[in-house]
Amino acid sequence: MSWYFQDTHHDVWDYDGPQPTVLFDFHGTPALSHTSKTGYMFIVDRRTGQTLYPYKEVPVPTTPAFQHPWPTQPESSIESLTEHGAELPLPAGYTAAPMWTPVQPTPLVFQPIFDGGMEWPPAAYSPRTHFVYSHSRYVPFSLGITDNPAADANCPSPTCTFTGTFFIPGVVNHGVYGAVDTRTGKVAWRIPVTTSIPNSGVGVAGDLVFFGDSTGLFHAADARTGEILWTFDSSTVPNAGGANGSPAIYVVDGREYVVYGFGGNPGESPILGDAVIAFALPDRDH
Repeated sequence: MSWYFQDTHHDVWDYDGPQPTVLFDFHGTPALSHTSKTGYMFIVDRRTGQTLYPYKEVPVPTTPAFQHPWPTQPESSIESLTEHGAELPLPAGYTAAPMWTPVQPTPLVFQPIFDGGMEWPPAAYSPRTHFVYSHSRYVPFSLGITDNPAADANCPSPTCTFTGTFFIPGVVNHGVYGAVDTRTGKVAWRIPVTTSIPNSGVGVAGDLVFFGDSTGLFHAADARTGEILWTFDSSTVPNAGGANGSPAIYVVDGREYVVYGFGGNPGESPILGDAVIAFALPDRDH
């Protein structure tokens, strides 16, 4: 091992990093960016692991003791697309947990938690805009945990029992697709998604960025501004499902194509299917 960077210390929240890393040139430095379920983006020199944007090790809650929580956690100075905290007001009987609060006997509402900020759908980078494009999810859960020697094999702690309610009455899961300018560390634009939880990979080609939503809509947006310029509805094609795949861009005989798999995602897409559809601009010779 040449280097490593740990974006969560002693992870008791399931803040793993399923979203693939993104490689790009950062002011002449070979860089790597990664955003995990914490929603914080880190950009490092991929030769050394040294961070290219500052971050802080912030003091965090250290109880309950049986969770053995780490006393600090890293928070990036890069502006996050993720909502860090449950939206208020919550229903009676529900209390929002500050970021990095360990799960404890009294159930609290955690956002993000193990189903977001960033899940497995890949991000993308454009050398034309210097933006990283990604989804971000708002999927809060109410969780509690007790120290129980009769351990549940599914618990993250060696001795624990989960309590609480996963689904919160009246709360609408949602999210955004957005862009972060790697030159400034600021969010360049956000597109709110309220019809489903964002669960599509992102692809960028030229000055367009492509992504979908679980209802089967597939969008092309202006890569600089986020303005949606074109939308395709997969319900118009037999056996097409939700837009939960990842776009790919390729060229054949000088003509550019964007291809996308409309399969849906069980549990998040209302429509499952099995269709792969390629798109192109009309042939200029006809």
